[in-house]
Amino acid sequence: MDHSLQGEDHDEIGGLLDETDQVVGLGYEYNTDYIWLRMAPGDRLVTIKRSMREIWYDYDLPAEFAADELIPLDLAVRAFNRMVYAAMPEPGVVGKVTRYGEVMSRFRPGGETRVIGGLAWDQVADQLLVLYADEGEVVAYANESEVTRRVTLQGDVDAWSLGYDSNRSRYYVPLRGGEWIGEFDAEGRLIDRLALPDGVRGIDAGQRALVRIF
Repeated sequence: MDHSLQGEDHDEIGGLLDETDQVVGLGYEYNTDYIWLRMAPGDRLVTIKRSMREIWYDYDLPAEFAADELIPLDLAVRAFNRMVYAAMPEPGVVGKVTRYGEVMSRFRPGGETRVIGGLAWDQVADQLLVLYADEGEVVAYANESEVTRRVTLQGDVDAWSLGYDSNRSRYYVPLRGGEWIGEFDAEGRLIDRLALPDGVRGIDAGQRALVRIF
């Protein structure tokens, strides 16, 4: 489902996945209108061309992308080159995959060993955003390693996905209890709540809409 940030418009996209498919990560690339889905156990990527209601890509990734249990395995997509960034099961590590499914080198942003609870891309600043699950801190990285800012979200977050609206400097993270998505401003203050439907496992925000898949 797409949920508009400016109104009440919803866009249902159904019938493309099997009933047994379980989404564990989500990314969105606004230039191509691609929705990137990571399927449990984490070693499969599916890309939906939203405007055409078609599956565009369907890739199997190496076994090291998969997790033995349901853990945060979020995605982020860089609009500039359409590179997909995927949280790895190993704490602090991010994998890179091209839009054609070629697996690139992995890296550890800032040398961190904390569990990654969510990924997003600041399309305006062209920086990777990493939500760390332990303290609800979002760290922005330039060139995949240089820390440019840190924001601690001031709310009781349940860090399994991160969305970021680059134009409005808003962070979107699930709140504990499973009923709400918190909207946080640039300083990390909780300013609004959006309803979180049952079963949602991926959140992403962008120039077009806040995208929710369930």
